Amino acid sequence: MKFATILFSILLFINGLLLTFQYHVFSTNSSEEEKAFHYTQDIELVYRGNSLVVNQVFTGLPKQALKIDWPKESKKKACGKNSQGEEDKENCSRLNKSLSTIDEGEHSKLAISYRIPVSKKGIKDGQLLTDLYASLKKGIVDDTAIQIVDEKRIGGQWYTGLPKIGEQSLTLVDYAYFKGNGAAYELYWQKKKQTKAFDSKELTIYSNKLKNTDLKKSLTSLQVLNNGHMDVIEAKKNKNANRIIFMKTLSKKQLQQRVVTSQIIDKYNLQRNAGELPNILASFATNSLIGSEKSKQMVESLNGYFSSEQKTSWREGLENLEGKRVNSQVLDELLSDTIAAKTSYFQWNETSGKTIVPLLFEETRAIYVNGLHMKDLKVILKDGNILYAANPILKELGYTTRVGEHGYYVEGKKRSYRFPGGNHEFYVYNNNRYDTPYSHPLEKVGGTYYVEESWLIRLFRLNYDSSDVRIDIQDPLQKK
Repeated sequence: MKFATILFSILLFINGLLLTFQYHVFSTNSSEEEKAFHYTQDIELVYRGNSLVVNQVFTGLPKQALKIDWPKESKKKACGKNSQGEEDKENCSRLNKSLSTIDEGEHSKLAISYRIPVSKKGIKDGQLLTDLYASLKKGIVDDTAIQIVDEKRIGGQWYTGLPKIGEQSLTLVDYAYFKGNGAAYELYWQKKKQTKAFDSKELTIYSNKLKNTDLKKSLTSLQVLNNGHMDVIEAKKNKNANRIIFMKTLSKKQLQQRVVTSQIIDKYNLQRNAGELPNILASFATNSLIGSEKSKQMVESLNGYFSSEQKTSWREGLENLEGKRVNSQVLDELLSDTIAAKTSYFQWNETSGKTIVPLLFEETRAIYVNGLHMKDLKVILKDGNILYAANPILKELGYTTRVGEHGYYVEGKKRSYRFPGGNHEFYVYNNNRYDTPYSHPLEKVGGTYYVEESWLIRLFRLNYDSSDVRIDIQDPLQKK
């Protein structure tokens, strides 16, 4: 009986610990999910003098404290105005005196105002204004409404990327109203109006030249992503914007590529100079091949490698990345999880120019050099060979390396090497030439030089030992 009581007490204690642990994990996960929130916004742009006066109202705010991201060029930041033009004290109740944060509170609205200088001579024909609207850190905009009040009555045509609901020329001002899903990013104005040549839920095309009825019919089957409306403007110059696309010539193929890649850039928070990534992600999103020959071959290579289960896992992983900041490293992490093997496929191809680096796998065992755990040392498996990133491992072994006119140079206290690279079947050791007809000591992969394992051990006279969890490389002349 005594034993049973003790056992029950122990089990009760353990159960309490488990419940505490589960609660902690649940609370942590819940707080992580609560970090992201959704809201809507109403924006009034008043074109007055040489500036845009912006009144912006956020609705649906959570109770926790939030941070405001103001436009870099914003001036005279303050509480917003109400319909009578007075300070909207009710909807400014949570605005911190620093104007940089929203305090914790129950009120779900916030009104702010600021001014964006345009130029001394006012807005110019064909001017694209970006970084124009304030936003909330870790917030996702569900809907945006924009009204433009033009006190200068310059006429012309305004574009926001959102669907235009209407416009009107009044006695004292010109007025335009836009409303749609998602956030707004830019404002564009041009003096000469263009015809609305094509209009759908996802796309409005403005062109005075698009009279080809066959092209118009084909545009109804244009495959785009369902993540917000975009404006396409036929213009002399191609400009980069989030929800506004400028194109010199219009064709179904070019439109689909430009529209989808722009949507992808917005969807995954990609940098505009993200190389092949927008095309690659657009290809997977539309189940087609978009972009350069390199991006197409990269997509074909992955599709050819994936099993049906891996294809499903990859697509689900891409969906989970929506709204997050994505780069080549993030995609490599997802790819490694998908195929259950470590790879830097996207990072290698990012630095390889037009050359396509094949899908290669990395050594996952810990690498120790002279007793030091080299956590960031890249070791890849290629064509049955094990390749070590040359610069870091040779540096740790006491050598200096450089790339010169006649190849890759390695300098040590008593040994010096030159590897000519390419298809040259020799290397130079202490000014003596040695032929290598059957294999190459050095290889360049994705812009990085790698040294083959057996050559590394042989040329630099190293001791080598390995197990299931680690690899030890030791220079017997060095002791650590």
